[in-house]
Amino acid sequence: MQLDMHFYGVYALCRAAGINEKTAEIIAHSSQYVDDALGDDTLVFQDGKTAILPTMTSHKPLDYKNVIEEDQWRVWVCFHFLPGNDLKAKTFFQRMVCTMNSVPAGGIKKFALKNKNEDFSPYLCGIVAHVYADTFAHYGFIGLSTEMNRVIASSINPDIKSKNIVKYVYKKMGNFFDKVKGTGAEIIPMGHGAVATLPDRPFLKWEYQYEKRNRKKIKRTNWKDFLLASQLLHQYFKDFLKDNPGKGNSNNSVEWNTISGEIEKILKKAGSKENRIEQWKKAINSNSLFTASEKDKKIKYNEKDWHLSEKLRKKMSEKEIKNQHLYHFYKAAWRYRNYVIHELLPQAGIIK
Repeated sequence: MQLDMHFYGVYALCRAAGINEKTAEIIAHSSQYVDDALGDDTLVFQDGKTAILPTMTSHKPLDYKNVIEEDQWRVWVCFHFLPGNDLKAKTFFQRMVCTMNSVPAGGIKKFALKNKNEDFSPYLCGIVAHVYADTFAHYGFIGLSTEMNRVIASSINPDIKSKNIVKYVYKKMGNFFDKVKGTGAEIIPMGHGAVATLPDRPFLKWEYQYEKRNRKKIKRTNWKDFLLASQLLHQYFKDFLKDNPGKGNSNNSVEWNTISGEIEKILKKAGSKENRIEQWKKAINSNSLFTASEKDKKIKYNEKDWHLSEKLRKKMSEKEIKNQHLYHFYKAAWRYRNYVIHELLPQAGIIK
């Protein structure tokens, strides 16, 4: 999934669940920031004795770390391709295949809800929302470099009616493949690299065939998968709000069946990422998903909002550091990753 869903969609679903503007923005920003937390430099502060140790949650396509197995486990497996642990699987890699709404995916939601009264809870809620939502886009692929991710290039077939959208999608696919050309990701594909960004575009209906697995043609209708993800995220956010004073008002929540039609329209609308973001904004501004405040109508994502420059860090005391969004995001991401690697996956029997 991309910015339209991870931030704007998540924000709208939070507000429709009754979560207040402040908390919804933190959850939504955390959800999208999973794709943007690329830095791994230790952030040293004013006194020279205190620092924030980053928890990297993503890499750029050209980053050499994409082919380092340890980094694949810490980044792609944990934050983008949560293993589905299919009980019918016969091999380790088959168990590692990401599966929509899997038992492990339910496990990370329970982990977030168990910690919903911690100071970092909305950040953790957003991180988990990202990972959980991605199981509805990234299913069928593995967050490790493996031959099982290979797809027959000639079998990739997006079903698009508009010539302009066809041109747009193929241009994006070409740009993606150009970026990974000559890298380790091209030699042994990691994640859904073999099909570029097709799984992340909500409006697409498309098909493909694996090269090294069952050659049966896989047909996908993204908007249906994204709609189910939206429904389950809406319920997850309602559960987050229960017995969680200060985060919103459950009486302000909107029933799913009253907004599902509008969300379906948004997801089906073909267009660029910017166009899709506008669809979410229009729905918010028109009160189609919930009764919007003036703050709701101005909602906008800026990945730099949470950045801490060297100039800023040198002015901050330890108390100020602990009030920063980035501090809480890294803390939540660290807790989440430790849970996945040291509890969730060992309990599932995938790793020991």
